[in-house]
Amino acid sequence: MNHRTTITAGALLLAVALTGCSSSDDSDDAAPAASSASSPAAGQTPAPDEGTATAELEESVRTYTRALFSGDATGYDTLSARCKKTMSKASWVGMAKAARQQYGEQQATDVKVDQLSGDLARVSYGAGNIPQFEREGQPWVREDGAWRWDACPSSG
Repeated sequence: MNHRTTITAGALLLAVALTGCSSSDDSDDAAPAASSASSPAAGQTPAPDEGTATAELEESVRTYTRALFSGDATGYDTLSARCKKTMSKASWVGMAKAARQQYGEQQATDVKVDQLSGDLARVSYGAGNIPQFEREGQPWVREDGAWRWDACPSSG
């Protein structure tokens, strides 16, 4: 594959990962998976209070964005289990490397938690000052105590 094809393929993967399910799409496919438990089961720690959860969520958005635009392979760990079923680690790494090559390192900007309910959230944010990466109401889910990006295309 030549250099131009590699960049084009990487840009396409980046668009998919950043867009996920369009934030204007309010269908059930775009929503994060619902949590079946409203209280912790025996042996689990309770969810942090809303202020702590918001701060942790905002930091997870920053970590995800930083990893995506730095080519950092560990950024794959910021994806939800559902998204990992639709995107391999190799795809993530290729996309992240293409993002860094095309846009350089970027930081999350204007992070705003729009909705937070238990382990589900919707967040609006940007990446640097790149208009096409402004996201509104992207789904995030808390899994194993950590917030994960959950805006992947539906697998079903």
